[in-house]
Parts: sequence; C-alpha cells; structure tokens
Amino acid sequence: MQLSNRQFYLLAFLLGILLFPACDEDKGGNPCESDFDQKSLFANVSDNIIIPGYSGLNSELSNLQLAVEAFTQNPGLPQLQSLRSAFESAYIQWQQVAQFEFGPAEQQMLRSRFNNFPVDEAEVEARVQSGDFSLDNPDAFDKGFPALDYLLYGIAETDEMALSLLSANPSGYRDYLAAIVDDLQQRGQAVLKAWQDEGYREAFIDNTGTAAGTSLSLLINNLNEHYEFIKRDKIGIPAGVTTLGITFPEKVEAFHSGLSLRLAEEALKAAEGLYLGRNLQNGANGPGLDDYLQAANATKEGQNLNSLIEEQFGKALSALSQVEAPLSTTIETDNPGVVNAYNEITRQIVNIKTDMPSVLCVAITYVDNASDSD
Repeated sequence: MQLSNRQFYLLAFLLGILLFPACDEDKGGNPCESDFDQKSLFANVSDNIIIPGYSGLNSELSNLQLAVEAFTQNPGLPQLQSLRSAFESAYIQWQQVAQFEFGPAEQQMLRSRFNNFPVDEAEVEARVQSGDFSLDNPDAFDKGFPALDYLLYGIAETDEMALSLLSANPSGYRDYLAAIVDDLQQRGQAVLKAWQDEGYREAFIDNTGTAAGTSLSLLINNLNEHYEFIKRDKIGIPAGVTTLGITFPEKVEAFHSGLSLRLAEEALKAAEGLYLGRNLQNGANGPGLDDYLQAANATKEGQNLNSLIEEQFGKALSALSQVEAPLSTTIETDNPGVVNAYNEITRQIVNIKTDMPSVLCVAITYVDNASDSD
C-alpha cells in the first residue's frame, strides 16, 4: 500500500517520538525546546575557564622556558631544581585545559603533543643520540610533558648524575629538552591567540543549539572523553583494572617525578569546575551545565540529576584524596584503595555520558577507547 504524503510525515513524526530518547519525559520534560540562555553558559566558560586556563598555561610555559635558559647559562643543582619546579607548575596547569580538545586546540593537536604517556624512553634516548629533535608526529610518545618528566627525573639515579648529563657540552639531553619546551610554548600561544584575537571566542559563544558541532555538543563530548581518559589512562590501566588485575605502575602519568596523583586530582577538579561553570580565578560559580540541567528540571529515578552528579564528583574526589602519593608505589602497596578511587570515578560516567546528554538532547559523537572496561 502506498502512503500519502500526509500519512508518511505522520508516520515519521511518530517514529521520531518513539526512537529519540533525549526528550523522554522521565528525564524531566523536553529541554530540546528549552529557553535556557546557552550564550551565557558559553560566555562564562570562555571568559572564566578556558581563556584564563590557556593564559595561565602560557605563563607557566614562559616560566619554564626561562628556567631552561637559566640552567643552560649557569648549570647547577639549584638551577636544576628551579627547572623541575617550573616543569611541575606547567604540568599541573595543563590539567585545567586538557579537556578542551576542540577548535584551536584540536588544530594544534594539543592533547597528543602535550601529554601522550607513558613516554617511550627508548625513542627519547634515540633522539638524544641522533640529534633528531623534530616533533612532527603527534601520535608518538616522545615529546611533551611526559618526555620532560623523563629528561628531568629519569635519565640518572642521582641529581648529580642528571646534572652532569644535562649540563655537558654538547648535551643532547638539554638540547632536546629545550626543543620540547619551545614546541609546547609555540602551540600554547597559538591556541590562546586564536581564542583571544582571532575570533574563536565569539564564534564559540554564538554557536548555539544541540546538534553535533555546536558548542554545547563540544563541551559535553570533550568533558566525557577526557573524563574517561582520567578514569582509564591515569588510574585504570596502571592499577590493572583493564588487565585482569595485572598492574602496570610504570604506566602512570609523570612516573619519574611522582606527580601522578596530583595531576589526576587536578584533572578531576577541572572536570567538576567545567560542569559547575566555576570561575578559574576566583572560584565563583557561574552559568554551567549544572544550571542547564536545573532549568530542564532533569531527574533520574525520581532524584535531581544535578544533585546526583555533584554528589558523585565529591565522592570521586574524596576517594582519590585517600590514595597516597606517589601513585605508582601505592598501586603496588595498596591497590584496592586505588581501585576504589577508580570505581568512584567510574560511577559518574553513566550520569554525565548517558543521562545528561539525553536530557540536553546532545549526541555522544566521539569513539570510545577499545580498552575501556565500561
């Protein structure tokens, strides 16, 4: 039987209602038609989280470059310690913006160039010996903060031996370190310039709607993708969750400096801050995804969805705070505690990856990592 045009459109409409879960009444109404002010959310995230985050990163990278120059001009143990301190500050600051891998950051492939870990130590050594300091391959594990972690903390057993290797003339270690820092600074500056001076901020704020590629979709997808990166790469893989309990403590982030736990905590706080719309400079709570859910009257099993998400962020941070540093050692001495933190982090995923996108009519478009245990 051939359908008339009217019957065809009516059938399509009814199928759309049945198949599109994002506007399910059980999720708190139909926020696809919400009058929530998306631009206020995007302006707050841009002006009070993303741009200050990249500005802070560039300041720390400038300090790191100055520390490299000071060490090169006058190598000594105090200068080495200053260089290490500058590295740690920059690495911590990176956690504030690592979840914004879209727009200018995606063009620069910032995440892979800044933080592919665990570092390939053999490749770093090969580059040092050959003098090949090209950093063109974004998929390689021989650059960024992980390579600096190795060069500053992992090339020798004592500080004196590390100083000798880094201060020798010529020193491939020092020259490669300087090349990495230069690359980080140039890419960080390019991203900040695009946001501040080249119109990306305005385009981001104006990019309303819920379809793939809109600013709401970019924020929710990147929040989720990086949250899963925290769960899987920073905690799960080293703790053996994805490998039947076989642990890999050497695969933690910043293995040589022992900064792993601090970086994981900062990344988790950054995810919470994005969700809440928290001002990076003064901690004020501005328009965020939490307000969007509240405006949509979003519920889950009869409970306020925003309250559940906020509560689970608190549980995850609390569980992680009970893990002792360095993370690599605790994986060997108290792995159940690390796995407990992993589990609390994981419990948030259904809230922010399934329930929140469904309520806000946003599709998850990134491809899950094959090693995920969810």
